[in-house]
Amino acid sequence: MGPAATSLALLCLCSLSVCVPTGTADATPNQKGRRIGYKCYLVYNRYEDYAGASRKCLERGGRIAMPRDRREQEALADYVKSFFNPGNWPVWLGINDLRSEGAYLFDDGTRVSYFQWRKHFLSSQPDGGRRENCVAMSSDNGDWWDHYCDRTMNYLCEFDDRVAL
Repeated sequence: MGPAATSLALLCLCSLSVCVPTGTADATPNQKGRRIGYKCYLVYNRYEDYAGASRKCLERGGRIAMPRDRREQEALADYVKSFFNPGNWPVWLGINDLRSEGAYLFDDGTRVSYFQWRKHFLSSQPDGGRRENCVAMSSDNGDWWDHYCDRTMNYLCEFDDRVAL
């Protein structure tokens, strides 16, 4: 990477549980991410469609968040809830079924094996069929919903934690 590419990358200074972003123009000093395992997560309170959110995360040196298991999902749900509390402001996750209806893949092309779909007797998810192909997480309870990919909402990026503790 040249100097221009390096200046766009987000660096996370991590403690045991908190990541503080540095190195980007849109990272404010009081903005705190969440460290989970070897990753640093950061909510962006800016509206983007799914493709735009994925692109913005890549531009910052990360990728759109892809929760791989229950532990990671629960920790992300807790972080997003605390960020937006009170209220429900969904965030894009790096999950979609754009290639084949009902076959959910992470943004990196790997198959999703853990799901946190909303279950309710009136409106269980996913319910969008071929129309709603991108996944967002609700900030009030962490449940997943399928949405139109061109809908704009907040998003969640993940970064590799490069700081050894």
